[in-house]
Amino acid sequence: MALVKKALLETPASFLLAKRFRGKVNIQKPRKPHFEKQLLLDLTKPHYGPKKSSLPDIFLCDKGKVLFSKEEIDNPFERILARECLNWFNTSKMVVFLHMNSISMEDKTPVFAALKKNNMNLRTYGKKIVSMATKGTRYEAVNHLFTCHQNIIFGQPENAAKMFKILKKTPQMVVMAGIINDKLLSKNELVQFSKLPSLEVARSQLCSVLQSAASCLVGQLNQNQQVLVSHLEKHIEVQNTPVNSGNKDKTES
Repeated sequence: MALVKKALLETPASFLLAKRFRGKVNIQKPRKPHFEKQLLLDLTKPHYGPKKSSLPDIFLCDKGKVLFSKEEIDNPFERILARECLNWFNTSKMVVFLHMNSISMEDKTPVFAALKKNNMNLRTYGKKIVSMATKGTRYEAVNHLFTCHQNIIFGQPENAAKMFKILKKTPQMVVMAGIINDKLLSKNELVQFSKLPSLEVARSQLCSVLQSAASCLVGQLNQNQQVLVSHLEKHIEVQNTPVNSGNKDKTES
């Protein structure tokens, strides 16, 4: 037996042995911990300030305090995008602001292609980019329409009817307002503007109205002369009628 113990490794005996506590644990009045545990509990004990109900109102007012001060970082790419956005505003006579609901890229791509085909461009810019682009310009009032990333259509006023026809197929894109010839218009005003005829048709209608007015004025001015001429002709006929009849009687006799 001794040889077997020497040949095999013996497991060392532990100095600490687990012993089951036979008595009941007093939960209401637990026994005080030892010194090291009590020291650790005192160090990790959280410290709470006074209650807000006990403080005066002057200490509860935190208006005007900046809790988190964020330093603005100069981003060159944002300045490039802002310059591009301002260029679109200056070169486009029609700017339409859209509210974009949840839409997939598969549904958005055909709309983008249709607008591009009709000489209109769909762009997406954030609030910071638009504020950087329009600050100090005549377009600064459009910042109130932006809360986050917004979709904008840049084009020409003669394509307004085509734009509404394209957006009619995608109810996810809602027209909010627009700028036409440096004038801010609502959605209803944009719809009325899109129903107006083209510039060539309006010019032809104006020319026809002016021509009709001129012809009417000429007719009114010549009316008295024509009436006078007609009366004179009738008077001459009346005077010539008895003379002819008298000459006929003499010849017969």
